[in-house]
Amino acid sequence: MEFRVACAQMDIALGNKDVNLDSAVQMVKEAANRGVDLIVLPELFTTGYCLDKAENLAEPPKGHSIELLRDLAGRFRIFIVAGSLLEKRGTQIFNTSHLIGKDGKLLGHYDKVHLFPPFQEHHYLTAGSGASIFKTELGLFGVIICFDLRFPEITRKLTLNGAQVLFCPAEFPAERIAVWATLLRARAIENQVFMVGCNRVGSDGKQLYGGRSAIINPEGKTLAQADDTPQLIEATITLEEIAAVRKSMPVLKYIRDEF
Repeated sequence: MEFRVACAQMDIALGNKDVNLDSAVQMVKEAANRGVDLIVLPELFTTGYCLDKAENLAEPPKGHSIELLRDLAGRFRIFIVAGSLLEKRGTQIFNTSHLIGKDGKLLGHYDKVHLFPPFQEHHYLTAGSGASIFKTELGLFGVIICFDLRFPEITRKLTLNGAQVLFCPAEFPAERIAVWATLLRARAIENQVFMVGCNRVGSDGKQLYGGRSAIINPEGKTLAQADDTPQLIEATITLEEIAAVRKSMPVLKYIRDEF
């Protein structure tokens, strides 16, 4: 299986859904016009880290933003990893990513498990309880969100459950962008999977964000790399590479879990 994947590296206007959705829509349309099969948006792409207004900004599971993207996916026949957004269920608010099929159907969602203490996420949001595999006609996918990248056990679990491509929408600050780049490559290499990290750029008045979105193959080779400006990067993912890498370097076969 071979397909084209893109990262929509956006600047995000704090709390301004209209501006942010317009940016996302334009990047999805551009990717579709380039023949991309799947596009990834950044973490909290509709609002940024406007958590003090989360109660008002959060949307229900089938709110305006997701319904707009579902329509877009169906019209342009493109899969969308809808970064993440503030989603309200009952009295709880989550940092949630959705996978949308090229027919506009929702294929599943993931709630961020590891909430980021420096941004006070735990004061405003509810942590997710686990991750699962998204089964699509393109392959088996796993999604993590930003701070999750620092916890190798979640990507290892997704890998052992069959994930072939791991997506990581993020808002990673510029001051730690070297950590972002290192961890993306590490997660790809140790799990022998494709790693697709989509970060944001720009400033929200409190933090400067570093971009450097990347698409990395199972050997740790960077297939596409962004700088620190808004842009669309893309690369071809060939899933057969996974088996080839694991045959030549059978790391997963020799995992020992008794420690």
